[in-house]
Amino acid sequence: MKNYKVTVLHLKEFTKKVFAMTGLTEADADSVAELLVHADARGVSSHGVLRMKPYIEKINGGGASLKSEYRIVSETANTAVIDAQGGLGAIAGEKAVAVAREKAKTNLISIVSVKNSNHFGMAGHWAMKLAGDDCIGFACSNTDPSMAPPGVTIPFIGNNPFSFAFAAGKKYPEVCVDMATSAAAFGKAKAYALAGKPIPEGWLLDKQGKPTTDLKQYGMLVPMAEHKGFGVAFIVELFATLLSGGVLSPDVNDQDLPGTPELSSQSFGCVNIGAFRNLQQFHRDAEKYIEAMKKLPVRDGIDSAKYPGEIEYTSKQKSLKDGIILPETLVLQLEEIAKNMGLAESDIEFLRGKEA
Repeated sequence: MKNYKVTVLHLKEFTKKVFAMTGLTEADADSVAELLVHADARGVSSHGVLRMKPYIEKINGGGASLKSEYRIVSETANTAVIDAQGGLGAIAGEKAVAVAREKAKTNLISIVSVKNSNHFGMAGHWAMKLAGDDCIGFACSNTDPSMAPPGVTIPFIGNNPFSFAFAAGKKYPEVCVDMATSAAAFGKAKAYALAGKPIPEGWLLDKQGKPTTDLKQYGMLVPMAEHKGFGVAFIVELFATLLSGGVLSPDVNDQDLPGTPELSSQSFGCVNIGAFRNLQQFHRDAEKYIEAMKKLPVRDGIDSAKYPGEIEYTSKQKSLKDGIILPETLVLQLEEIAKNMGLAESDIEFLRGKEA
């Protein structure tokens, strides 16, 4: 199978043009493109342009509304609830981040919850936007049921992802914990299958609750650390759904149904570091802490300890310099989408510009 290398800039411009063809405003199309390409740049291909097809199918099928106003339905100095009205999670997330950042700037700590949304992409994208260089950012979402409480044989709760992010000085600008509460995201399993890679053991269960590595036998996901992963998913449900008054995971719709909004809920938190201590001192201490971690003794074959998000940050810097590698199967899919949307050949040809 061939792989192709494309620049981050070209891929983002292409993605933006495709989504603009769906009827999104230029600003909203840019938000979606930034979200998807950022994931690919960080090596999180499960949440990258692989998601273009289901997102567009959702828009064209009516499951993602282009008429949503993303209204704030309740608000205090530190909080807000946004009703996405079945709109795109990327656009709801953009508004929630802006509101949360503004409230944290003036009122120091904020939480903005979103209900009636759709897939919001890579959680770390939002946590890092919330964090900037002066805050601690937090983002989470519930999803359609894909995991079961320990010992249960049918899905009940989503593999509800969450992320925390902050900057540790200029040397470590993107410290980011970003994870689903399953052993691996289903999108990651799909990305493996699309790339022709075997799906690792311990990721999937079949419809009888037994382990499987066959995507066709998929019934549900395995919670990370078993009961602990389920517990964290439960807490995400508290912040995303119970606070917003949204739809709880058992009743959230499959994110890939084109004609039906997912109705997921999200939560976005922002903590102004200056409310607690001097920002420069915080950066110095955080950087010192990571430097101490990097000096820890390691096993043979390991160069150094990795702080959360380091692998993804390194991948992002490499992608910005050398480009993003896309498997041929995905390139074919993107080409088909672009042609169906009516994009000019000159906007598409870059996809096969360079074999990796």
